[in-house]
Amino acid sequence: MIRLASLISRIVRHKDKAKELKEQNISDYFVFNTLAMECFQAVNSAIELGELVVSEKNLGFPSRYREIFELLYNAKMISKKTLESFKRLVFLKNLIAHEYYMITDEELAEMATLLGCLDELIANAKKELNMGSMGS
Repeated sequence: MIRLASLISRIVRHKDKAKELKEQNISDYFVFNTLAMECFQAVNSAIELGELVVSEKNLGFPSRYREIFELLYNAKMISKKTLESFKRLVFLKNLIAHEYYMITDEELAEMATLLGCLDELIANAKKELNMGSMGS
């Protein structure tokens, strides 16, 4: 599954860069914008990974991004805490995508922190798609 490996690699790269940027001065224009894009890309890649798992495991047909994670939760592939984190991440991603001027430094820092829940999704996606031995 080259697509799975590629998605996981992208998620990890964006998540790690966001973690690094979060430690810098978020109020700096360039740090803020770069962190926003890293978080945005990490969440988009996680959505894509979630879609892949939902499709491969025939879990349903989500019509909204948050439904992807609800289906994964119902299939016991992510915890309730991770589901709630993903709901918040999708909301914050949408702020960046549609109302960029409204996201605050604090919300962006929160988003970078919430990206930690991606580890559970990655681990379970590997297991569910029989890629348990693949490195990330």
